[in-house]
Amino acid sequence: MIEKIINFLTTPIKVSYRERSEYTKLDKVVLNPVFLFFLVVFITWQAWDVSKSPNLKGDTALSNAMIYLEKGDFDNAELQLSMIIEDHKGTKPANHAKFYLGRIAFVSNDLDKASVLLKESVKRLDYPNLKTEAYIMLAQIEEDSNKAISLFSSAQNSATSTTEKNYISILKAKRMIRENNKEEALEILDNIDLESSAYKEMFEHAYGMALALN
Repeated sequence: MIEKIINFLTTPIKVSYRERSEYTKLDKVVLNPVFLFFLVVFITWQAWDVSKSPNLKGDTALSNAMIYLEKGDFDNAELQLSMIIEDHKGTKPANHAKFYLGRIAFVSNDLDKASVLLKESVKRLDYPNLKTEAYIMLAQIEEDSNKAISLFSSAQNSATSTTEKNYISILKAKRMIRENNKEEALEILDNIDLESSAYKEMFEHAYGMALALN
């Protein structure tokens, strides 16, 4: 009886497309009943582990919140995003929910709330475009000029295209213009090489404002 069990466990499973005598060493391992058993157990465990992952529910909830956000239904979007932060603390969906709540607060001119939420989320955002946008909003909120320029620089570091970097440089120059710093504003603008006309009008307007400074 014991010999039969041992023989069963050590004999590769027979397949219809090949004789056992033709099995390679790899075939003998892969078709071994013990190996197959543990493989099934592992795959089943992985599937169960993924299904109970809190991120899966959080991602679904975030997708639902985005539907309200895209429709411009900020009230329902805020409600859904707040629930994600509460129900999925410490997860990526919760961090992204903070970003979107920060963006809503920024658009609504609730700058104190926007600043808190964006500062909490920006460094843990997965997507460069969201990180860039968060840094730009924080820079525009920041009252201290040096800190604002530093935040614009962080936005440029996260940006993935030259067009985005140029746009942020123009925003930097406009901040210098606001501070009546003509020299630095012009220096920033002179270093911009516009490859497209996307921000040409914005660039020319900023340049004119800089030249008009005393």
